[in-house]
Amino acid sequence: MEFIQSKDNKTIKHIVSLGQRKNRSKYGEYIVEGIRSIRDISTMGVIKAIVIRESKCKDKNIEKLLSLESMQSIPTYIAQDPVFDKIDNTVNGQGIVAIVSKPKHSMESISIEDGVYITLDGVQDPGNLGTILRTAVAAGVKGIFLMKGTVDPYNDKTVRSTMSALHKIPVYEDVTLSMLNDLIAESNMSTYVTALDNSKPYHMVAYDKRCMLILGNEGNGVTPEVMNLCKHRIMIPMYGDIESLNVSVAAALCMYKAQEQLMC
Repeated sequence: MEFIQSKDNKTIKHIVSLGQRKNRSKYGEYIVEGIRSIRDISTMGVIKAIVIRESKCKDKNIEKLLSLESMQSIPTYIAQDPVFDKIDNTVNGQGIVAIVSKPKHSMESISIEDGVYITLDGVQDPGNLGTILRTAVAAGVKGIFLMKGTVDPYNDKTVRSTMSALHKIPVYEDVTLSMLNDLIAESNMSTYVTALDNSKPYHMVAYDKRCMLILGNEGNGVTPEVMNLCKHRIMIPMYGDIESLNVSVAAALCMYKAQEQLMC
């Protein structure tokens, strides 16, 4: 293992650069932190390099991770603690980060099959997006479409929330209104948008076998332009004295309701 003692080391500088979205797009890479998340993707062939905090290099859990067969060919570095601080974005982190290749999914080559899909229109909170992605994997969702203006799924806060889900479900970024319109029309997909007005309770709707659930911004909901593309409006009843649910909670309820109905 190479020992890194300088903050000017090219690997350290590269990791720092990946803190910016433009560089993640440029290099097709992002950063994953933590033992569990790195272990979960270790067999996928997407890890480019590993950097370990010097004071954590003898940690039994890290040693166990590095002993995995899937980790043997990955370049691994040990960085002095002050140097590792430069790339550590977590409080009480586990002392290990990985440079990871971003999954590649193109709208041009997409193949829609029966099942549940999600479109997010302007979701801004990284934690919300990460939770939705992780829940979507658990709910068996086929793919997620992120409209332009939605938070970057590869920023550090979102990545921590996903727990490796980014490599377990197709995520399509920067989807435009015209792209969404074409996708809906060409795939014969039924759309269900969360809305307060002229909507039916989400448990009283018959979901088609090929369906897309559409949820919007935390404060403003789905934009009128996207709303106009949707066939069905659904809402989650509030049985208590509260106006609305967090978007990640609403997404989870809708995903599972549609999936449960389709699986019956």
